[in-house]
Amino acid sequence: MTTHVKGHEWLKGVKILSVLLAVLIWLSVILERPGEMLLVLPVNLHRMPAGLKLDGGAPAEVEVVVSGPRILLFLLPYRQTRCDIDLAGAQPGLQQVSMKESEFNLDPEIKVMHVAPATASFVLAVK
Repeated sequence: MTTHVKGHEWLKGVKILSVLLAVLIWLSVILERPGEMLLVLPVNLHRMPAGLKLDGGAPAEVEVVVSGPRILLFLLPYRQTRCDIDLAGAQPGLQQVSMKESEFNLDPEIKVMHVAPATASFVLAVK
């Protein structure tokens, strides 16, 4: 009688393992499919040249539509993703910066589909 119980428990364990394996395979297929996501990212101005200051406001955030594997998109909200604008070499006056894919520091498998606004405008003045 004990061998029958052990055999039944073993079969139950195999069934549970089979279901878990099936769920993992299903998740890997679903999460590898491409998807899209809208991100609202803060704009970060960095490497301001010495002697210059921001005159007025700069865009506080930018809307970015990205596409890529769903698993990577799922993880994006947990990363410190932002739009970095490098001001090294900027001169006083009106600055118009085109938002580029490289400024978002995203995984190479994630592609930027659309950015709004497409350009950021702000004024730099002498201190």
